[in-house]
Amino acid sequence: MATVVVSVDCAAANQGRCYTPELVRVAEEFHVPMTWLITVSANDPMSNAMLYHAEYLHRIPSWHEIGLRVHFQSNGTPITDGRERGMLIQEGKDLLKQCHVKPTAFRAADHMLQVSDLRYLEDIGIVVDGTVAPGVVFEGRVDWSDAPTQPYRPAYDDLKARGDAKLLLVPVATYGGQLASLDMEWDALESILDYHLRNSEVISITARDWANGVANWRRCAQYLRERGCRFVTLSQLASEWSR
Repeated sequence: MATVVVSVDCAAANQGRCYTPELVRVAEEFHVPMTWLITVSANDPMSNAMLYHAEYLHRIPSWHEIGLRVHFQSNGTPITDGRERGMLIQEGKDLLKQCHVKPTAFRAADHMLQVSDLRYLEDIGIVVDGTVAPGVVFEGRVDWSDAPTQPYRPAYDDLKARGDAKLLLVPVATYGGQLASLDMEWDALESILDYHLRNSEVISITARDWANGVANWRRCAQYLRERGCRFVTLSQLASEWSR
């Protein structure tokens, strides 16, 4: 029986459309939790936090999870300086704190996690990260081609090696160079799910609140329920994972 986590990248404030209410309705229909990762960006740090505080947090059931997603770019240029990234991580925590949220789950936007982030994330209380995309190379950004495919704790000097970090990394389910996302074509998503149902203990699926993955979410939830899967949040998985 596979354990499934579904995490939503929340950046709708800059996209013009938000499918959060529809995604929540499907989650309630099947009684499955989701992890909502609210984006903080160097260019516009407050927009998504304030949008969710005003419009959506009260619609998300208490048995779901609210986490943090950081976009490490400034005016289109990646931020690579460790201390600058650490300040942005702290700013993200402080913004969510203003919304009465203490995040313990995290994702780096565009899968741009770097090794210097680990201790900053641990320092603000993050216990689990959903950035890793095994088998995928993001040109000019990051190479996850040989990363582990199941949850692991990395080394402090190598994100793709197992080590002594406290933070648990939960890789996104991938297959054939594609990441499992609710807004992809159903046939492609089904292929990824079937592969991991045969080979994996944990299946991590992503979504984007500004992209319409509602129909696929309903289909996916039913498909996995029928195969005996259980659904948890990212932080719940971290609390259960003892390896």
